[in-house]
Amino acid sequence: MIDFQILNGPGGIPIYFQHVPVKSVSVYWLVFVGSADDESVGNHGIYHWFEHIPSRGTVKYPGGYRDTEARLVRHGGSAGAETDYTHTAYYADVPRRVWTSALDILTDMIAQPLLRPGDIEAEREIIGQEIDEWQSSPYGEALCTLPHLIWPGHPLGHDQLGSPETLMSMTPDMLRVAHEKGYARSRCVLFVAGDLEPSEVVDAVGKATENLSAAPLPERRKPANYGEVPAWQGGRTTIHPTRHDDSAIFLLFPIEKAKTTATEIVFWDCLEYLITAGDLGSPLDRFVREDSRLAYSPDFASCITMDGGYWGLQAQSNCKDPQQIIDCFWDVLKSEDLRSPEWFEFVRDTIRGEFDMQIPNPGDFTEEAAEQLTGYGEVWSEEVERERMLSVTRDDLSDYLQSLTRDQSHAIIFQGDRNSPA
Repeated sequence: MIDFQILNGPGGIPIYFQHVPVKSVSVYWLVFVGSADDESVGNHGIYHWFEHIPSRGTVKYPGGYRDTEARLVRHGGSAGAETDYTHTAYYADVPRRVWTSALDILTDMIAQPLLRPGDIEAEREIIGQEIDEWQSSPYGEALCTLPHLIWPGHPLGHDQLGSPETLMSMTPDMLRVAHEKGYARSRCVLFVAGDLEPSEVVDAVGKATENLSAAPLPERRKPANYGEVPAWQGGRTTIHPTRHDDSAIFLLFPIEKAKTTATEIVFWDCLEYLITAGDLGSPLDRFVREDSRLAYSPDFASCITMDGGYWGLQAQSNCKDPQQIIDCFWDVLKSEDLRSPEWFEFVRDTIRGEFDMQIPNPGDFTEEAAEQLTGYGEVWSEEVERERMLSVTRDDLSDYLQSLTRDQSHAIIFQGDRNSPA
């Protein structure tokens, strides 16, 4: 059962710790700086670099990948990093005997990346390949473009990767300034799970964080607020032509800032279960895939930040008339299947079952807790999460679905061209 306690770490860093009696240890750093901070220090995509460039070398570990992440993988473990709107994460799962090495490596990647010109040029090519890979699929291009369409001009209104143009503009000096203005212990939170003692964890973190900047940056121990998002463009359909064969189709609805508290976000989680529980047996798959045969893998879509968000349905399809899929999405949302007592009990059994089937894995525990903090703004025990999830009623969900109207929705079609050579 997930149940983290908060330890007072050095320099005020919160350490979320859970004892798990297994042979591995999971270390998961969150630094609350992400793509929403890009424009304040440089250009679109600049903080995405700090997911990549520290692996090329740090002050303590200057030898590149073999000296950083590969030191952990060699023991049968895993390591990685990711960038989001409001945070960057660095994580590793390793045998207990080398957990302090994992902590030290990850911490130095945060604290002291070398940012050597040769490394920057090499990583520029890698990030360019990543951008190209995302843009080469209908879904990837759609997800990179959605923020621009939904939140134009807002700090949240661009994707994390950057563009080929902004990628080429990055210089070592720009990256150094971005690191100085974004990275400090006041922005850090650490999760540790494994067969350790709390005092052992605090001592190890104290040693590992000696070189972590103490610059007086405004404290962030959860996602920051970036200001009210632009007014929702309801009651409209946006057609965005693409070079792909397939189309990516979205039917989206707004989530107001007032509905982004931890308790409210549980509602959107339950709504996702209501629409997608049962995999191929879900109402969404039955309507869009099985009955209409319009798309292979329709799915729930959502993005929730402290400043607001959206939820909806999405699909990729070679359907000649994507409006058919939008109409089918409305059939799903208006279906009596979603509102029946029998289906609601199916959904509750699915939620209960996911808690019951949980295996004690430190990596899963730290990932889940980090997702709670970045998504909800706080960390819950499994008992509290289960209680809150199961407290959402069928009437709550049915009343909300009944209230949905077309003038609230924004249909966005990334229109494919079946005659395109792409």
